[in-house]
Amino acid sequence: MEGTARKKTRKEKPGVSKDDGATQSYDRNTLDSNIYLTYDILRIIFQYLKAKDLGSAAMVCRSWSEAANNEKCTRGPCCFIQYDNTLHSYFNRLYNIRIKPSTGFFFIPDEASRDTGVFYREDWLPDHCEVIMLYSESIIMDNDEMERMNNLFPSMVCAFLPQIPNVRIKSFEVGSCGIQKKANLYQEIISTIDEHETSISNHETSTCFMLFCNYNGHKIAKHWASAVQKRKEDKIVSVWGGVVQDIYMRHICKTKKKLLHKIDAYCVAVLITGPIQTWSTILDMKCNTKEQVEAKLKLFRDEVKLKKHSIGFMFACKARGTTMYNEPNVESTIFKRLFPKVPLAGCFGYGEFGKNTIVDEVNEEKNGKEERKKRKKSKSWYNEFSTVFLIITYG
Repeated sequence: MEGTARKKTRKEKPGVSKDDGATQSYDRNTLDSNIYLTYDILRIIFQYLKAKDLGSAAMVCRSWSEAANNEKCTRGPCCFIQYDNTLHSYFNRLYNIRIKPSTGFFFIPDEASRDTGVFYREDWLPDHCEVIMLYSESIIMDNDEMERMNNLFPSMVCAFLPQIPNVRIKSFEVGSCGIQKKANLYQEIISTIDEHETSISNHETSTCFMLFCNYNGHKIAKHWASAVQKRKEDKIVSVWGGVVQDIYMRHICKTKKKLLHKIDAYCVAVLITGPIQTWSTILDMKCNTKEQVEAKLKLFRDEVKLKKHSIGFMFACKARGTTMYNEPNVESTIFKRLFPKVPLAGCFGYGEFGKNTIVDEVNEEKNGKEERKKRKKSKSWYNEFSTVFLIITYG
């Protein structure tokens, strides 16, 4: 009919099919890592990652890197004992290590195999990691001094220092090199010490001097210790080390697609410098009863200020231990009772390098100028019939 209004075509709103709705609903519920994986959740997850996986996670993005780096700061030095008859277990531990080590110390009984290749794997240690293997009379782990007479199975103690921000760990090795090279290495040690400003009064920063040698390097090591002591004693906070039967050293260098190695080193020095606290003390030959040991280590405990992460090292003369006390584990047990949360690693040897950090500081404060005069004629860092303890703490 003319005049009848033409029906208007109704414009329908765009419909949403069931399939489209399902898709949109799925999109809304898709996991967005930026929204759901919060910092707190990342930290919980990262607690369970080994060092290699944690390093991979740190490369994902900025937020993951922050969470991974903060997780690394919660992990201190790693120390464990391993028996030769379960090397597979050792490799598994090394593969699953929870820190990125900068230096590894292997304390190994001298009757163990010299096939040093079984103690490390190039692909399981990070680039530029130093590995120092010390073959000695007996080894120590916590309050167990595994002297030869008590050691039923050859074993080894492994202690790894992690990569610590702004802390430098540098090693020096002297083998059968000429006089000029030895002089150059000595000068490099002095320069490394000079580059670091040490705060002895409040221990905010520290320089720790470790020194190891075998029989062939005995004279070289004593000369180095004496020379460094005369020139830089005021800058060296702690000293620790000794004479072992054999010493081997490895430097992991994957960038050159091979493992650089230095075999049968005569003498190895290690300098640890930076915002880290180190303390050392000597139980000399006059300290030969349980009561004297406990009194000396209590003084040590009262002065040491432990931080978040700590590790202890012990180097004892083979004439001490059961031979001196007529019972095993005396000194290590007293140390662990006074420092229950500090893992302890070390060995017995044939001469010790050490410095009494606490005594030097206390006497200097009490006696002032008189003590500084005495320091010029201070006791040699080389000792015999003694035990030297070192504590490294930071965080």
